[in-house]
Amino acid sequence: MCKKAIHNYLFTMLLLLADPALSQDMALMPLGLNPQMVTRDVATYTEQEQDLMTSVIAKENQPYLLLADEFEVWSGQGSDWQSKAEWLQTIKQQKNFTIRNLSVRLMDDFSVVSFLLDTVQGRHNKHSTQFIVDLWRKSTNQLTARYASNLTPSSSPSLSRQDRKI
Repeated sequence: MCKKAIHNYLFTMLLLLADPALSQDMALMPLGLNPQMVTRDVATYTEQEQDLMTSVIAKENQPYLLLADEFEVWSGQGSDWQSKAEWLQTIKQQKNFTIRNLSVRLMDDFSVVSFLLDTVQGRHNKHSTQFIVDLWRKSTNQLTARYASNLTPSSSPSLSRQDRKI
């Protein structure tokens, strides 16, 4: 099996496992508001994801410790992927972020962490929301892969009448 096929299979499985994160009835209170509702795994990975994003934005060296050597980011907008260095350059443009609706699935040596990531980036304070699925290796405490899909409506032209007839 080629590397691309393996990644496609892996991310399909991640999305299937993370499906409840998209459910409306799975709203999660932010940390600190109602700690009784937050499981230990959710609290742990929320803190870990926040530490990762904060250190990347602050241009600290910690992200290199949290990201595996083979770390890659895959996108729902095509078959393109980003290496660790490319992703770090892209993510450094963000000004602030909010992690919400975090869900954790534990599987042997891996944890599948899914959440919604709200960000503000660039000079024009562009707001965006992404659905993120992260694959954390528990034995090394490193992020090995990320799947990111934009949920913010695109500025693509609306469908023509012909396209609406399905």
